[in-house]
Amino acid sequence: MQLLNTNHFRILDAISQGTVILREGTISHANLCFAGLCKTRQDSLPGLSFFDFVIPKHHRRVARYLNSIPADGSACSVGKLEFTLRDIDGAESFVIMQAQRVFLDGDPALLCSLTDITQRTRAENKLKRILDSIPEVIMAFDREHSRIESANSATEGLYGLPAEQFVQNIFHPIDLVFPDDTARVHAFYAGLVDKEFDRIEYRIVHANGDIRWVRDEGEVVFKEHGLGRVQQVYHFIKDITDRKNDEERLRINEQKYRRIFENSTDPIFVASPKGDFTDINQAAVSLFGYPSREEALTGNVSAHFDQGTRETIMSQIDESGSITGHPARLKTLGGEVVDVAVTAGCRRNRNSGRPESYQVIIHDMRAVIAQTELETYRRTMGGLSDRLNNIAQVQLMQLGLMLDYIDALKSARDQASRERLLSRLMDQVREAEQSFKDLRVLGEKIRRIYHAPEPPVPVPDGTGGFLFELK
Repeated sequence: MQLLNTNHFRILDAISQGTVILREGTISHANLCFAGLCKTRQDSLPGLSFFDFVIPKHHRRVARYLNSIPADGSACSVGKLEFTLRDIDGAESFVIMQAQRVFLDGDPALLCSLTDITQRTRAENKLKRILDSIPEVIMAFDREHSRIESANSATEGLYGLPAEQFVQNIFHPIDLVFPDDTARVHAFYAGLVDKEFDRIEYRIVHANGDIRWVRDEGEVVFKEHGLGRVQQVYHFIKDITDRKNDEERLRINEQKYRRIFENSTDPIFVASPKGDFTDINQAAVSLFGYPSREEALTGNVSAHFDQGTRETIMSQIDESGSITGHPARLKTLGGEVVDVAVTAGCRRNRNSGRPESYQVIIHDMRAVIAQTELETYRRTMGGLSDRLNNIAQVQLMQLGLMLDYIDALKSARDQASRERLLSRLMDQVREAEQSFKDLRVLGEKIRRIYHAPEPPVPVPDGTGGFLFELK
């Protein structure tokens, strides 16, 4: 226990920390700084109760602390106490106090030093409110990176456990790591101080049993002018479950796209804005006539589509974003010209908006054209058969009538009847002659189709359908 004298009082008055000497709770001496905290004159403080300057709800805490100071006078043995001090005007300030036993004029007393931490506390509370408003978990560890000193309120949202349980070190983030990721996370925490900054993505198990993905970024903060000594270690932990789920869905979709791309019977390719093939399926390799996919990837669209076709397709894509079923002609490596229909779109750079690649699906129209031609000539032959059948039916009817008129002439007795029957017979002969002319014309058209085929002309049949008229 230290013995105080007059010289000590002069020293106490010179320091910038509030200092007061108490005897059974009564102020025996107070320095100028403490008088400033209380907003009163220094000489008016002796004889006043120290508790006159402590807010009522903190009286018991302060009394309990002062009674706990050991008699041997050892400083800092019971730590420090934070409480609210009230000046003579009723204004409050937050202070931190440390006390030790001393002797004053031969009697035991308490020497208390007080520091105003109002501004610091307000700044810390403001910082805490800011940190609590951040949706990302922020944890501050001690310099050894072993004990959590603070955690914001986002901790409970991410882990399902109160932040206080982490600050009290009941739980550690590693305790909630998904078992398969534990080894990686242990290595991340163990090596962070040496690396000074590092990040990792791993899974955690929420208190309700959900599996979540997080990104954990660790950063070491060093003391200013501290010769490399660590001051604190921070962890910034963010929930990235949605992003991971999106990535997984994208991966699955890409796999589906790749299977469709590779197995499609329609030729599909991807080209750069300059026309270089960047991806191509086997159907396109075969259509263009390349010996292999590897060789096709060294090729360019300009070898297969003329410049006018390329410019038309690209301008339509630039205007509307895509093009569907655009008729075009391509040339294979072997020189064959193929009628196709082009469906295409482009992928643009999200920043500049410029095209990065063009995705093109080609529909080979040769089979469609062949099928159309086959159907056309099938209908044409059907029409020819119907017309030949009609002419044959007409000729049979005319032949039957002519035979009937001839039999009637044989049995006619008067001249008038014979002349009338003969006239009718001649009419039938002329009609038969016309039928033969029609048959000759039809034959010429059939020969023309055979030697130089042309598509027939569809004409309405009057019942909502169509017939095919030969040119």
